[in-house]
Amino acid sequence: MKILRPSMVKAIEELKNEVVKMADLVLNNISESFKAFKTNNLPLAYELVNLDIEVDRLEEDISKKALRFIWKEQPYASDLRMVTGILKLITDLERIGDHARDIAEQTLHIGNIKNERILTNTTLMSESAYQMVLNAINAFVKQDLAMAKQVISDDDIVDNQFNQIMKSITEQIKNDTIEPEYAVSVIMVAKYMERIADHAVNLAEWTKFIITGEHKTTPLF
Repeated sequence: MKILRPSMVKAIEELKNEVVKMADLVLNNISESFKAFKTNNLPLAYELVNLDIEVDRLEEDISKKALRFIWKEQPYASDLRMVTGILKLITDLERIGDHARDIAEQTLHIGNIKNERILTNTTLMSESAYQMVLNAINAFVKQDLAMAKQVISDDDIVDNQFNQIMKSITEQIKNDTIEPEYAVSVIMVAKYMERIADHAVNLAEWTKFIITGEHKTTPLF
């Protein structure tokens, strides 16, 4: 029977806590960046662009701690899967943070346009993408395989919402009822949210790997 050294147990818990801290910041940035876009809140958008620097810093710090852990503790089996999975998870979290920043930058780009700021479908899509990331992180924290699989399945919902937005924007462009520059920004924001959902799927896939040793259908451990 494997007995973990106290230092190893403490180090793994610290790594997991750091991932949760990073995830909390990323979730805040997703929510607030869409709020800034919806309300044309330029000061908030500026703040969120700067907050992405903190997301990058956390990724770097966690990466260094994880690599130090592997070198010092020489983990094996499930412990090595956990640390390897964390290294992958934080890469996707950092990219989600990048897309939250991208949404904030779109707000700054069209800050002078007075169109109705949002579509119902876009709001629904932002909520779905946010929930997928939240559920993916919860699946990681709880090591819940069923929850991870549900996140992967939920990606179809976001894809359908993206298609509905594209259809709606196309109709509005045809009818000349939307500013072209604003239409492009809405499409870009929807695309960023679709990518956020894709990264949420990746988070769930890496949680599956941590639990089972398989990534998608390929056994890795």
